[in-house]
Amino acid sequence: MATKHKLLDTPAEKVPHELAQQVIDFVKPIEAVTAAYVGLTQITEDFKEPYEQLAAAFELASEDDAALRAFADRFYETMPADVQAGGCNVLDSGGAAAWRAQAQRVFSR
Repeated sequence: MATKHKLLDTPAEKVPHELAQQVIDFVKPIEAVTAAYVGLTQITEDFKEPYEQLAAAFELASEDDAALRAFADRFYETMPADVQAGGCNVLDSGGAAAWRAQAQRVFSR
């Protein structure tokens, strides 16, 4: 099954306060997180009609394999299903630039 995710421009009113707060509460104790975002994504699976879903994305100070694995494990162990549905999106420099421009930053250090 082929799935395509496209980040859409996300106005602040599209991000429920409760979702932003869930993301903030998750990242606060994790020193490696330098920024967190919530953005609206358009998802297209195979040839089905696209649908929109909110997703969280994170910038990390360390991107070594052990740190990424530990972060992803914690994300999937603790975040609610509606947040998990958008995936654990850890951003590289190119991805971070897109999320900074189109999503809502909900946390930064």
